[in-house]
Amino acid sequence: MPSTSVPAESIELIAGAPRPDGGPGTDPAVAALRKRFGDAVLSVSADATGVPVVIVEAARGYDVLEYLKTDPALSFDLLADLMGVDVGGGRPIRLWYQLWSMKHGRQLRVECRVPFDDLEIRSATSLWRAANWLEREVWDMYGVTFTGHPDLRRILMPENYDEGFPLRKDFPLRGRFARAEQVRRALERKGEDVYSREELEMAGVLPRTPAPGEELHGLPELGPEMLPEALVDGLEAERMVINMGPQHPATHGVLRLVLQLDGETVERCIPHIGYLHTGFEKTCEYREWNQVIPYTDRMDYLAPMIYNVAYAGAVESLLGVEITPRCSTIRLILNELNRLLGHLLWLGTTAMDLGATTVFIYTFQERETIYNLHEAYCGSRITNSATRIGGMIADLPAGWVEACRDFIEHLPATLDEAERLLTTNSIWMARTIDVGVIDADTALNYGLTGPSLRASGIAYDVRKARPYLGYEEYDFDVPVGVTGDCYDRYLVRLEEMRQSIGILHQALDRLPDGPLNIDDPAIILPPKSAAMSSIDSMIAHFKLVMEGLQVPAGEVWYSVEASKGELGIGLISDGGSKPVRCRFRAPSFMNLAVLPHLVEGGLVSDVITANASIDIVLGEIDR
Repeated sequence: MPSTSVPAESIELIAGAPRPDGGPGTDPAVAALRKRFGDAVLSVSADATGVPVVIVEAARGYDVLEYLKTDPALSFDLLADLMGVDVGGGRPIRLWYQLWSMKHGRQLRVECRVPFDDLEIRSATSLWRAANWLEREVWDMYGVTFTGHPDLRRILMPENYDEGFPLRKDFPLRGRFARAEQVRRALERKGEDVYSREELEMAGVLPRTPAPGEELHGLPELGPEMLPEALVDGLEAERMVINMGPQHPATHGVLRLVLQLDGETVERCIPHIGYLHTGFEKTCEYREWNQVIPYTDRMDYLAPMIYNVAYAGAVESLLGVEITPRCSTIRLILNELNRLLGHLLWLGTTAMDLGATTVFIYTFQERETIYNLHEAYCGSRITNSATRIGGMIADLPAGWVEACRDFIEHLPATLDEAERLLTTNSIWMARTIDVGVIDADTALNYGLTGPSLRASGIAYDVRKARPYLGYEEYDFDVPVGVTGDCYDRYLVRLEEMRQSIGILHQALDRLPDGPLNIDDPAIILPPKSAAMSSIDSMIAHFKLVMEGLQVPAGEVWYSVEASKGELGIGLISDGGSKPVRCRFRAPSFMNLAVLPHLVEGGLVSDVITANASIDIVLGEIDR
């Protein structure tokens, strides 16, 4: 039967509540916390974007979070991120809880500071399921124990990793051991170091070679008198545990899914990540602000320029500068092209996973055109690094705008053809309708964002909720689904591509003239011609290259709408040329955590569909 889950009439999420004129202290949530918790509220401030920041006693942290989530007048229902910070010197580990209220359109950051000699705080997993993986990451990187966490163990590093906690300031960039020693220890890993307690319990029901005279899980030893019928009857109670991945085309990267099966039904699913972990957040602390840019487009290398632009926007917030109108529009154009780039790949690979190879060919042909536009603009197709703090690497070359117009003129025909091939196709419908269902409340509880959240009926889009790059001036809708199944996630992304095409038409029509980069030699390099002809420009060039960009002391948590969901960037500057902390809230990391909910109780074949439907890339998950 055809699904009734079609893109609902688009609605707009209420825009974020305006900043109170009286400062962060007049924010309703802050006022409520002060009234309820009194002296437990240690301080109130605002970050570089004006978001209220409340520091509370760590011992009352859980109570504060519970109140913020459950009080109907507050309703902070989305835990967007949990960020750990070590500023060194044995000072407390800082925990940033980034909270959004969908109902009231508000943001709030709650900070708890945990003493370095007693790194323990109550887990928030009973409030938000999103806290599960986020707390595991903080434990993995900083060694903070979250009491009451159901499965507190490493998540990015190997289970037997014994060099310490990599994001602490006293941890060396290259680790405590030499590379040879690291390899030796890795090769000595035991099963207990790789598998979780739950997985070992699952493995206990697997058949094994019995010792002489030993029964095999209650079954008698096989003998000539054993009838096949008896053997089958005895095995009916058995469970099978399989590894899907880490090298498997349907996992969309180096991902391992441990599946416990009852026949073809998935009883448990446990994802394993970290195979591509590079520790680039640690590396960023050793790089100047502009040197971080190449790392950003290695995260979601399927839509790289969004990550370039997001990072530059976060740093510019700390600097307190506004980019030029032309730069803003060009960034927006590149963002929407990359949204199309990501969605086209998702559509093609998902269709191929389910056997529709024709759609894969169509979508990849269109992606090739976007890569040609990338190459024409900055000389690189995939890892672009085209953004500069305060501007861009270069202006658009001659003929680029016309080529972009030509692309978006013919792309709708390809989307129409893909829709004709899939939307009413009986096989596609059977593989996606009522598969991987997640309702709106559960999706929020898991921290799901992007098209996967909107498919569950919540029209949360950062471009509408907290506009940047002038998105508030553009006419576009936020498509939402009804059921929250794989079919809805397909329909939402299909419509989002059409909305991106509309945004691109508007942006190209209104692309302003004028300078591309800001006119500040302390932030962006002067033109080469000026540096070769003016002593002042030459000195500015020399200072910026030799000393690096100097970013004023401050903090910010900045987010954008990436192709896979909300991309959040947390930055701390001490006024120097390098970040004290550079945090990336990767949407795929949060989206993957929901996979067990989507597949448990379904068929093993549906694991492929559900995993594809949430659109992950391991580059940003492992970071």
